Amino acid sequence: MTKRMAWPALAALALTLGLAAAPAATAAPVTATTASQPALSQSLSVPQSLSPELQQIVDNLPAMREHAAAVKAELGIEDNPVQAALLEAIDPTQYECSSALPPVVSAILPDVSNWTFEQTLAVLHVLLFDIALVDAAYLPQPGPYTYGARGEYTNQVNRNIRDLKTFWDIPSGDIDLVPAHGRSMLDPEVNYRVFTSVYGLAPGPSRISADLVARELNSAALGYGDLPFFTFNAYAAPGGEDMPFGKSPKRIAMGDGVLDGFGRVGLGDVAPQAILAHEYGHHVQFADGLMRTDLPTPEATRWAELMADAYSSYFLTHARGAAMQWKRVELFGEMFYQLGDCGFTADGHHGTPNQRMRSALWAYSVADAARPQGTILPARSFYDLFVTQYPTLIAPDTTS
Repeated sequence: MTKRMAWPALAALALTLGLAAAPAATAAPVTATTASQPALSQSLSVPQSLSPELQQIVDNLPAMREHAAAVKAELGIEDNPVQAALLEAIDPTQYECSSALPPVVSAILPDVSNWTFEQTLAVLHVLLFDIALVDAAYLPQPGPYTYGARGEYTNQVNRNIRDLKTFWDIPSGDIDLVPAHGRSMLDPEVNYRVFTSVYGLAPGPSRISADLVARELNSAALGYGDLPFFTFNAYAAPGGEDMPFGKSPKRIAMGDGVLDGFGRVGLGDVAPQAILAHEYGHHVQFADGLMRTDLPTPEATRWAELMADAYSSYFLTHARGAAMQWKRVELFGEMFYQLGDCGFTADGHHGTPNQRMRSALWAYSVADAARPQGTILPARSFYDLFVTQYPTLIAPDTTS
């Protein structure tokens, strides 16, 4: 399920990807393989003289994009807002909507002015395959775990996951929380196993691309892999999925970039808890069978995401949960939900920003009503309340 969204400033910036590598007069366009699937490198200026290795990578890009999109759709991995904006700027016919640029996005925009062609090519691989997040969500991870590019969120995140596991009444012993570090992509073996073990790509081209990503990200221009937009995401993997290596684990993968990005705009105290609580809300849904398989994909996704927003807000503001003040949660929500979308027919539609905030506010009211006794509703009882409230939550609003 892929979200389609973009903001004008990001679109303008993303259109410069690859244009700094070579003058237009010396560039040869790459032709897409199908009319319905434009090549990712359609707007990428490709130097006429490339090494055979780089030429093979460029030639493989259209097919790689198509394959990556299919696998991510099957796994339910959505492009994060920054990735989607950068990718869709290269393919502008697929915009669903646009909105004002949220401050958190402005805070993590990369400086592409001095990127080489090879660096741009490596970044396109990162965006297409969401390498660090997919590796964290599905493949074995070495410990000990730290959260944030410099580990500054480790204690906070570890405390929060313990609180969530005791707050909600679901089996939680097999739900693992792991970090997604951008710098993991400096290891070509990490990239290679993502390409081959998760995406099922051929070994030969995978090795070439894996080495390219590791080599080019290991530079100051690309933050030695730790640019926030590389890992500006979090993902709940339900576990039990059939993968080439066997059954997938139950996990929550937390990207350094989403933690660091919100930290840059002064929300480092609430963002880690709110994002983790949302992803844990998905695991509540997985455990209790609360997903709607009877709805078309856009509506089913909106149902799941608004419910996860509500589970998150209930935990965050409950006296026996994170016990956060609503105003602080609201401040985060106003920015976080602007990363949502108005693509009502898109598979990854999460609900409008107003609907998402409405869900959070409703959940806060349920948590507030529990004071002073502090009774925690069973996850199923909270779900029953959500079902009753849902028509009101998705009622038409001014966001369209």
